[in-house]
Amino acid sequence: MHHPLPTASEAPLVSIIVPVYNLETCVSSCLDSLLAQTYSPVEIIPVNDGSTDRTADILNSYAARNPGIKIITQDNAGVDAARYSGMDRAAGEYVMFVDGDDALFPDSVEAMVQMAVRERADIVIGDYVRHLDRFGLFRRKDGQIPHSRVVEREEFLSSYYSGFFGRDRHGLFYTYGKMCIKLYRREFLLANRPSPSGLRYAEDQLFNLQVFPRAERIALLAKEVYIYKFGGVTGNLSISLFDDMLRLHSAKLTMTDREDWKKSELGAFLNNVRSFLATLAVSGKLTAGNMPEILEKLNGSTIWRQAQEAYPALHDAFLSAMRRNDAAAAYGELNRHTLLKKIAYRLRRVILKLVR
Repeated sequence: MHHPLPTASEAPLVSIIVPVYNLETCVSSCLDSLLAQTYSPVEIIPVNDGSTDRTADILNSYAARNPGIKIITQDNAGVDAARYSGMDRAAGEYVMFVDGDDALFPDSVEAMVQMAVRERADIVIGDYVRHLDRFGLFRRKDGQIPHSRVVEREEFLSSYYSGFFGRDRHGLFYTYGKMCIKLYRREFLLANRPSPSGLRYAEDQLFNLQVFPRAERIALLAKEVYIYKFGGVTGNLSISLFDDMLRLHSAKLTMTDREDWKKSELGAFLNNVRSFLATLAVSGKLTAGNMPEILEKLNGSTIWRQAQEAYPALHDAFLSAMRRNDAAAAYGELNRHTLLKKIAYRLRRVILKLVR
């Protein structure tokens, strides 16, 4: 059955929710990209999550010049709570989420709405690229949507959903795990959204893990729509977020009854332990001195014991040292494999200081 696209006067309103916390140096470029969209009508909802810098002044300045910007101000409660505040305020037929330090390409909203209307989709997923610091360079960060298509609910559950549990046969886990790079039908979103998780790490992955199985039609758009810029929580991991990583994987284990999915999720957890700690080591936030703190956190978690039971013979020097509670040996292995990355990280920091 043919569904004609709406005319300009019938175009559905799109609400773009922008969580913002202390982003005085970059929120302007984000808002400029939203105001430059080829599509209208759009309402932009920045949620000022208790910023203590000049962010509030910048947002107020934009709102004074642009009636389509509607600011929400709240005490600092985290990005999860900020997105929920925006959802409660949104009036659009469709909702998008854009982090305040990222941006959209000019025709992103137009392309996503067209596909949503044409395909009667509950969710549209676009592609994204990473913006490399201040050099203006782009590169694809993770997987790629090979071609535009619609995934019906039955196919998603049988083929795509396992990607959330470490069985990513389509290579799109990082693409459909994010709340950004997506257009949601608001009525569907409000009817099916879970309670706020309170996580500060990968909270969007947990959100979509619960929302996606309820969608009847998910449209994959083979087009770069989102510009992810280096920074934010994922670009600035800290030891304090390690607890949230443990909570994330523990929660995911409760969301499936399939033993094969649970085992693959435990494997994904072990890989994430290594990559998480490697990222901290590269940035200098993890040292030999605080490695025992990490081991204490792991030993106090049920999922660490479950992962060791699921993979008792995994031959990995780093994880073997962690199992033996040998913090020094574990850090030595981690340090050995991240040496070149540490050098590159420090060189980039020096270069950035020179060009700023």
